[in-house]
Parts: sequence; structure tokens; C-alpha cells
Amino acid sequence: MDKRFTFTINPLSAGKRLDQAITLYCLDGAIDFSRSSLKSREIPVSVNGKAEKLSYKVREGDLIEFVITPLKELKAFPQKVDFDIIYRDRDIAVINKPFGLTVHPARGHEDNTLVNGLLYYLGGNLPGSSDGIRPGIVHRLDKDTAGLMIIALNEKSHRKLTEDFKNRNITKIYHAVVKGNLQEGFGRIDCPIGRSRKNRKLMAVTPDGRPSITEYRVLENLEGHSYIEIGLLTGRTHQIRVHFSNLGHPVAGDRLYSSAPGKYGLTGLALCSKKISFPHPRDGREMSFEIELPGEMKMLLDKLRSGKL
Repeated sequence: MDKRFTFTINPLSAGKRLDQAITLYCLDGAIDFSRSSLKSREIPVSVNGKAEKLSYKVREGDLIEFVITPLKELKAFPQKVDFDIIYRDRDIAVINKPFGLTVHPARGHEDNTLVNGLLYYLGGNLPGSSDGIRPGIVHRLDKDTAGLMIIALNEKSHRKLTEDFKNRNITKIYHAVVKGNLQEGFGRIDCPIGRSRKNRKLMAVTPDGRPSITEYRVLENLEGHSYIEIGLLTGRTHQIRVHFSNLGHPVAGDRLYSSAPGKYGLTGLALCSKKISFPHPRDGREMSFEIELPGEMKMLLDKLRSGKL
């Protein structure tokens, strides 16, 4: 059922942006609603009976009115989506996720995700998930990161793989192209990561963040860039992107964590989950997989090596 809200701007909110004033009103009323929700859901707001932009500066006594319509429940359904299944048995599948493919449905991206494709190809074998939109998923890659992922095909495998990820029994090796030349052949980045105080949708190196450790090895120094291999000792959201951006060497093509993302001819980031090793969830035998770099990354490396970028 739609909920209509009406309130009057008080002296404390006067002079603020309309979206800020609404957020303060919601917080005071213990209503779970944010500025980003106002924008993403395109909720119309009127001031004194007239539609206004969210950037409007409110004045004391302004009458604010808006209606919140409940969001529809997210559901995952089978849908043909392109990705490669490179290994499959009765317990697991190992897939190669391409650039630009979101892992599971979310607000603003309800379909054409990896999960939709998994339901299409493996639907009868996937275990359920608590939210109904992540069947078989035990870890994830950013939409703009390509590479290897493990998919659980039954509840027992899901529990065991989740436990192994938590206990760091699974090794993932990434390859990336970052801006600038890293002087040391090897390096270790030990910086805590938490929500950015400037933009809550982003992560950042912050003193009160969670412990985060990234190790890397320089494979090749190129014209204004470095081709590196990366190992993660922790698994934080956007960890590689945040750590290398904080180091002054953002991942090539990163539009979130680089002030000048540049034009690389990439669909996503110059970042690939290239190798993965783990004990099989049924019998513990060691499993290991490695893929070639995506074509876009190969082309980028060729351009950098030839000085044609």
C-alpha cells in the first residue's frame, strides 16, 4: 500500500536541499528511507503544492508532500545469459563470468544476471538461498570484473564452500593492469577498508574499517602502467580496487575509484579472476582452474607493449 507523507520544514532544516530535509524527516520518524532511494526510485516531491527538484533549497514553513510506493519483491527466473561453464559435476560448477555481467538480481538490475543464466542452464540443481535471488552463489565478482567463480549445486556443497571461503581455504589469483609503474617487484597492502564517508555507495581505506590485506607481484612494467598478479588474504568489497587506488595506482578503466579512468577500450575493468584453487566440497581433493585473460585485456596489454595506447 502506498504511504503518503506530509510535513512542514522546521528552522533546523531550513536552507538545506530538499532531499536532505526529507532524509532528516525520515530519520526523526524512524523511517528507513534515504536520499539515494529518492533519486533512484524517481519519487516526485511537491513543495507548497508545486513539484520541485531534489536540489531545491527549502525554507522554514515549506509544506513538503511525497508518496512512497512499496518496492516489488525481487525474484530470479530462468533466462538465457552468455557465460562459459568450464567444469561441472554433481556438486559444483566452475564458470567464467564475462565483463559487464552482474552476479545476482538487485534493484535497478532485476534480470539478465548470472543467476538468471544459472537458473536457465542448471536450474534443477541449484540450492536455494535465504533471499531467493542468489541460488548456488557462494562468492561474487563485481559486474565489471571478469573471471572464475565457483557455483554450489546442492545444499551440502553450498555450506562447505561458504565455510571454506570464510576460513580462507580457497585461493583466488587475479591479474590486473594498474596505472603507473610499481617500483617494487613484490608488495603487501595492509590497510583497513570500510564505507566511504563521502559516498556511502563506495568503499574506502578508513581507520575504523575492517582489516584488509592484498599482496601483489609485478609481472611486467609497461608504458605508464603495470601488469600485476594479485592475491587476497581477506575478501572485502572492492578490495583490489580500493587498495590500489589508495596506493595511487588505480585499476585501468575503473570509473569509481579513479579520478581519470581513461579510455582503454574496455567493457569493464582491467581485472580478471584468473586462477582458483580449492578443496572439493565432497571429498576434499584439490581442485585448480586457470583461464586465459579476456580478449579485451590481451588487446590492452598489446597496445601498452607497443606504445600505441
